[in-house]
Amino acid sequence: MVKHGILVVADDAAMRATLARWLMQAGYAVELAESPRRAHDVAAKAAISLALVAPQGLGAPGAELAHELAEMVEHVIMIGGPAGNAGAPGESDASISTPLREPDVLAKVKAALRPAPVPETPAEPQTLRFEGYTLDAGARTCVDAEGQEVTLTRAEFSLLLAFAQKPGRVLSRDELTRVVTGRGAEPEDRSVDVLISRLRRKIEPDPKTPRLIVTVPGEGYRFTAKTETVVANAAMEVQRAEPKAAAASDLPPVQPRSNGALRIVGLVAALVVAAVIAIVGWKEWSNRGALQVAGTPPTASPQPTQPGQSKEEQRAIVFKRMVAAMQDNQFNWRTVERLAIVSGVDESEAHEILAEHPSEIVLGKSQDGKLLAKLAGR
Repeated sequence: MVKHGILVVADDAAMRATLARWLMQAGYAVELAESPRRAHDVAAKAAISLALVAPQGLGAPGAELAHELAEMVEHVIMIGGPAGNAGAPGESDASISTPLREPDVLAKVKAALRPAPVPETPAEPQTLRFEGYTLDAGARTCVDAEGQEVTLTRAEFSLLLAFAQKPGRVLSRDELTRVVTGRGAEPEDRSVDVLISRLRRKIEPDPKTPRLIVTVPGEGYRFTAKTETVVANAAMEVQRAEPKAAAASDLPPVQPRSNGALRIVGLVAALVVAAVIAIVGWKEWSNRGALQVAGTPPTASPQPTQPGQSKEEQRAIVFKRMVAAMQDNQFNWRTVERLAIVSGVDESEAHEILAEHPSEIVLGKSQDGKLLAKLAGR
């Protein structure tokens, strides 16, 4: 089962560590961000299903972060708002009051990630085609004439679907804002214009002279392309195929060809499987020493050290935990902060322990100036 990716955005390191432990113990894959800039970077590169955002301490950009992340991830939950206050659609799914409690956080996350019920009878065509593009409303995908998927954010796809479902009709900014956020446009709100500009760059042959999404001055926008309902056509093709299938059932069965070719294919497949097993086994054998060191699962709660252990023994145990965390491939960002969280120490002590092993660990500067830890020679 694929784990949901959760992004925790908070200026408070203690809050990030606490939320990360709770979520990782619940089986989620967690990414951390201490600033809006890092949050955008992680959301753009990692598979994130939900973002937990604590705007306090993030400065002026923190107030707009929830709205910006809503265009990049499916769900956003604010931290520090009134209990039970649901945010506007397109901005946040809910809010969690402080002080934080583990049951409340996990309940809100689980509720947000729960799949929405699928309607039995869709009100609109599920698949539309226009100008070589195929728009699948159920899968929320857009494929061009060459079969390549066009990468669209949630807001961009919602706008394109609204246009395709109402071709030729002028849609006002207020209507389009409701499609994206569930509420009407506010004065001086130009977010829809920005989204349409981005959408034009992805689907228009010449974005500077748009012909699919045309501006109607003083009124809104009109979608000029002719749309075709693929669902209805597919049903007709099935109906046409039924008589052919019935006629084919009356024909005598076709005798199978010689199974010599099948034997060759089976032999080649067996050789490929054997080669893969040999390669995997060789890698496991060559890494056996490092894997023995990494004996503690990184996502598990750190086991307390024994009272009788010396300081050196305790630091050696913590180092093994950090090595195990660095070898866990489910995380995209292996920062020292994460290693400290999964190892049960603070970030400053984690830096000291890693610095004691220069031949095994490499510390390098990230774009944000945050130290990253890596296994030497890997």
